[in-house]
Amino acid sequence: MQVTTPILVIAGLTGAGKTLAIQQLEQLGYVGLEGIPPAHVVSLVEAMRPHHAALAISLNLRQPHYLEQLPTLDRWLQEQGIPFLFLEARPQVLLNRLSAHRRSHPRYLTTCGLLEAIEQEHLALRPARERCTHLLDTSDLNSQQLRQQLEALIEGIPQPLNLSLVSFGFKYGVPADANLMFDVRFLPNPFFQPQLRHLTGQDPVLQEFLFADPVTQSTYRQIFSLIQEFWPYYQAERRPHLTLAIGCTGGQHRSVALVERLAQDLRATLPGQGLPDLNIQVHHRHLLDSQRELEARFGPPPAVRSPDSHGTLVATAAIPVVPHG
Repeated sequence: MQVTTPILVIAGLTGAGKTLAIQQLEQLGYVGLEGIPPAHVVSLVEAMRPHHAALAISLNLRQPHYLEQLPTLDRWLQEQGIPFLFLEARPQVLLNRLSAHRRSHPRYLTTCGLLEAIEQEHLALRPARERCTHLLDTSDLNSQQLRQQLEALIEGIPQPLNLSLVSFGFKYGVPADANLMFDVRFLPNPFFQPQLRHLTGQDPVLQEFLFADPVTQSTYRQIFSLIQEFWPYYQAERRPHLTLAIGCTGGQHRSVALVERLAQDLRATLPGQGLPDLNIQVHHRHLLDSQRELEARFGPPPAVRSPDSHGTLVATAAIPVVPHG
């Protein structure tokens, strides 16, 4: 194959697949170099570039002083037009991979456990993630799929824009990786409606109740409009990804409903506005936590009859429904 990107720099979370990515790139004709401190990349590239057609360099960002070297490297990468790829994966996926391969984590000895080490590294590497030109979540990729993604990158195929829509509960903590964050705790709270309390924002009945409120409708339109307005600026800043977080008290009702509606409407609307490669990912960060806490406090959800048995899921006759639009 013809390589149109002769140099590629890679960073990422422990267990996200940096070594596997280097191996796949070597099969595509690259010379792979792993564990290089950012301050050494420029001299290394200048020394090796005359002798090799393509170089793939994996960064070592384990030490704080290595992270401090990143801004200088990033400026040089921009000047040279060299792609900077950041690999990540969901925390539970990283935990499973490290446990399965019995790999140690560089931050494990200074934390209370492996999951905490993963979370700390995620926070520490946030500056690198924000500087990358390409972001790749490897959670659901096998080696062949990873290779296909890398091939698309090095052949210059435009990468999809990544929009992460995250719901969360303020009582459990705010997401540290959010670019935009909205607090919707002022909206009507289904928690105080007994017939809705055990539902989630994914349930149509709860969404109908919530979007019947004019303030909900206005809030939603404002958030939707901001996404449309901000995308070009994030693109111009070389940010191929944007994380938008919406929070309510517990992360089960209001925030989930708005995120679900945003995902639905953005998938239907943005392709017609010149963004056909928008990749929308939905994460309900605290939904299960809230449901477990709710059941511990109020007991399991009441048994309901299915529509097939001429029943209804909840009593909604008294809940006004305003068509969304």
